[in-house]
Amino acid sequence: MTYTFTCDQGHEPQVFTVDAENDDEAVEKIAEATKTHVGESHPEMASVSPEEAMNMIRNKMVKAE
Repeated sequence: MTYTFTCDQGHEPQVFTVDAENDDEAVEKIAEATKTHVGESHPEMASVSPEEAMNMIRNKMVKAE
Protein backbone atom coordinates (compact mmCIF):
# COMPACT_ATOMS: atom_id res chain seq x y z
CA MET A 1 0.00 0.00 0.00
CA THR A 2 1.05 3.57 -0.57
CA TYR A 3 1.03 6.08 2.27
CA THR A 4 1.60 9.82 2.13
CA PHE A 5 2.53 12.31 4.80
CA THR A 6 2.33 16.06 4.16
CA CYS A 7 4.34 18.46 6.29
CA ASP A 8 3.04 22.00 5.99
CA GLN A 9 4.17 23.53 9.25
CA GLY A 10 5.75 26.93 8.59
CA HIS A 11 6.67 26.33 4.94
CA GLU A 12 5.31 25.22 1.58
CA PRO A 13 3.81 21.74 1.90
CA GLN A 14 6.27 18.92 1.40
CA VAL A 15 4.86 15.47 0.63
CA PHE A 16 6.58 12.22 1.57
CA THR A 17 5.39 8.96 0.00
CA VAL A 18 6.27 5.41 1.06
CA ASP A 19 5.16 1.90 0.22
CA ALA A 20 4.46 -0.33 3.21
CA GLU A 21 2.63 -3.53 4.12
CA ASN A 22 0.78 -1.94 7.07
CA ASP A 23 0.33 1.23 9.12
CA ASP A 24 3.14 0.44 11.56
CA GLU A 25 5.64 -0.11 8.77
CA ALA A 26 4.44 3.08 7.09
CA VAL A 27 5.04 5.13 10.24
CA GLU A 28 8.58 3.77 10.52
CA LYS A 29 9.34 4.46 6.85
CA ILE A 30 7.88 7.96 6.98
CA ALA A 31 9.92 8.74 10.11
CA GLU A 32 13.06 7.66 8.26
CA ALA A 33 12.11 9.57 5.09
CA THR A 34 11.44 12.80 7.00
CA LYS A 35 14.54 12.69 9.22
CA THR A 36 16.59 15.19 7.18
CA HIS A 37 13.61 17.48 6.62
CA VAL A 38 12.78 17.57 10.31
CA GLY A 39 16.40 18.28 11.26
CA GLU A 40 16.66 21.16 8.81
CA SER A 41 13.17 22.67 8.97
CA HIS A 42 11.97 21.79 12.48
CA PRO A 43 14.87 21.83 14.96
CA GLU A 44 12.32 22.33 17.76
CA MET A 45 11.24 18.72 17.19
CA ALA A 46 14.50 17.51 18.77
CA SER A 47 12.82 17.72 22.18
CA VAL A 48 9.82 15.60 21.11
CA SER A 49 9.88 11.99 22.28
CA PRO A 50 9.99 9.25 19.64
CA GLU A 51 6.50 8.15 20.71
CA GLU A 52 5.11 11.67 20.21
CA ALA A 53 6.78 11.93 16.81
CA MET A 54 5.32 8.58 15.72
CA ASN A 55 1.85 9.67 16.88
CA MET A 56 2.15 12.91 14.89
CA ILE A 57 3.01 10.89 11.77
CA ARG A 58 0.23 8.36 12.38
CA ASN A 59 -2.35 11.13 12.81
CA LYS A 60 -1.42 12.92 9.56
CA MET A 61 -0.51 10.08 7.20
CA VAL A 62 -2.98 9.02 4.53
CA LYS A 63 -3.33 5.53 3.08
CA ALA A 64 -4.08 5.43 -0.63
CA GLU A 65 -7.18 3.48 -1.55
